[in-house]
Amino acid sequence: FAYPRYLSRASNIIKDKFHPGNHLFQLLPSGRRYRSQRTRTNRFRDSFFPRAIMAVNNKKNMLT
Repeated sequence: FAYPRYLSRASNIIKDKFHPGNHLFQLLPSGRRYRSQRTRTNRFRDSFFPRAIMAVNNKKNMLT
């Protein structure tokens, strides 16, 4: 299962302001969760960025 890998890569991308995918990790106004992306195809929904955002959001929910 790739869950730990999603979390580690996502945290590196969030920390690096110059990463090309950094803009995809936008905090919601509450500051607790990241905005999930709108996807039209399963191919994009199953790619790294939507999965990583879901993993980070789920991790934050488990901690609170």
